[in-house]
Amino acid sequence: MRFLLVVLMLGCTLLALDGCGFRLRGSAGVSVPLPVTYVQGANASGILLSELRRALGSAGVKVTEDREQAQAILTVFNEDKSRRVLSVGAAGAASEFELHYAVTFDVNDQEGKPLQATQTVGLERAVSFSQADVLAKGAEEDLLYRDMRRDVIQGILRRLSAMGKASEK
Repeated sequence: MRFLLVVLMLGCTLLALDGCGFRLRGSAGVSVPLPVTYVQGANASGILLSELRRALGSAGVKVTEDREQAQAILTVFNEDKSRRVLSVGAAGAASEFELHYAVTFDVNDQEGKPLQATQTVGLERAVSFSQADVLAKGAEEDLLYRDMRRDVIQGILRRLSAMGKASEK
């Protein structure tokens, strides 16, 4: 009896969430109209490139490891991580930082003709700092950069998706 009541309550909750339009975040849900694509970047981390390849694959793009098979080449020119002091406490120590993360990229065809002009997608986040929590704040900064990288990749996908919509007009 108790099990049936729990199932009934769970079902009602799911129906209510579905009715109000709630959806799990998941992926950006974009489709990118690129042909077979090769991803490269000399000034980018391997983590960024592998996550970008995975995200492109999830968006319906066939990503190849062989440049000769590619019909489009996505080049990441720069991955920039920096931080600057936003505020200083009474003792003269920084109490708040602004983290900056930006990626510059373009897309060309096999002959080098631009399919997507060079663009930069970037984000800033403010983070407080405390000398008492140096290790925790360092881990928080790493976590924020990881989240910013994912958000920037989603921004790149949205721009590539818009590229296909602009060419349809």
